[in-house]
Amino acid sequence: MNESKVLLNKLLGPRDPAQARCIGFSASDIEKLLTCGPVSLNRYTQFITFLSVMGLEDGGLLDSDTLLHFHPRQSFMEVNNLSEFLFEELSDNHSIPQAGIYLLEICDAEYFYFDCEHNNQHVYIYNKASKSVRDSGWDFFTYLDKRCAADKSRFHPTKRCTRYREVVPEQLLAIKNAPTEKQVSDFLNLMNHTQVFPGIARLKGYSMQEIAKIEALYNIEAKGELLLFLYTMGINQGGALPPIPAIHNSMSSHLHAMKELREWLEEYDRPDLAEAVFAFDFDEELDCFLFYTQHDEGVYYINSNADELYKEFDSISDMLGKRAKSIEKHGIKYPAENSDCIRLFHFEAGALG
Repeated sequence: MNESKVLLNKLLGPRDPAQARCIGFSASDIEKLLTCGPVSLNRYTQFITFLSVMGLEDGGLLDSDTLLHFHPRQSFMEVNNLSEFLFEELSDNHSIPQAGIYLLEICDAEYFYFDCEHNNQHVYIYNKASKSVRDSGWDFFTYLDKRCAADKSRFHPTKRCTRYREVVPEQLLAIKNAPTEKQVSDFLNLMNHTQVFPGIARLKGYSMQEIAKIEALYNIEAKGELLLFLYTMGINQGGALPPIPAIHNSMSSHLHAMKELREWLEEYDRPDLAEAVFAFDFDEELDCFLFYTQHDEGVYYINSNADELYKEFDSISDMLGKRAKSIEKHGIKYPAENSDCIRLFHFEAGALG
């Protein structure tokens, strides 16, 4: 019997399988979803089976109100913050889970999660009140059976995945008006693209709806030159900026990088710069950042290894103008990658939420 049938048989009980209209994610979506967790999550075969069978809609098989995967009031940003809290709690009170964790559920004082440091693929439970950890002894299918499908006497209202929704509606700022054609043209002309910038055709920006999501996710208001940057080339800069390292080319990794940057700025006693930041470039180890701050609308460079922090450009337009002159003189230093910079998710299965 394959894993999909094992899962359904375990959860169905006496219910008619013909009425279980579960919907799973596509293989390409699952590949994206796995980037939201530790690398070791790729070996959690039962979890991957769950995503493929009923990850998008549970078909009424589950009755849990606390499983974060289907929690209607949680967004990716909120779950990410909760996961960061759990990781810090575990690091403070137990051995650091070096391989990472993946948070499944919060019920009162108990956190249910995968601890990828272990090879047993069990669900672990952290009790916030007693600050204790225990191994439930459950694999993921058993966890779903015991915790999330206790009532098998009937089908429950179908729940749809919300965990990977970027933000919930109440977190969104009002969607702004798009920049005018003249504003866009003037901004792109900073790179004198008709003569020296060969990557102009590859530039790709975000829609205004997507920019509203980015504002909520990264806690920064997109206005002025930052808005123009996101609108014209936020996804792909065509070689004008160094490509983000592939290891960080996901929304999950961007959020983690922003947290690291703010912590560095706090250590450098510059919390004023950390309040609203947007990173253009950072290295794999998250030691060096080129970032914009709304504090003075400047573009700064920080290198924690060299103990450096300074303003490199007076503004985003100053950065692009000087990069254009460098391109005119030396050519593009950073050949653009074919892949885009991912700050939001786009699923084949459709909008989540």
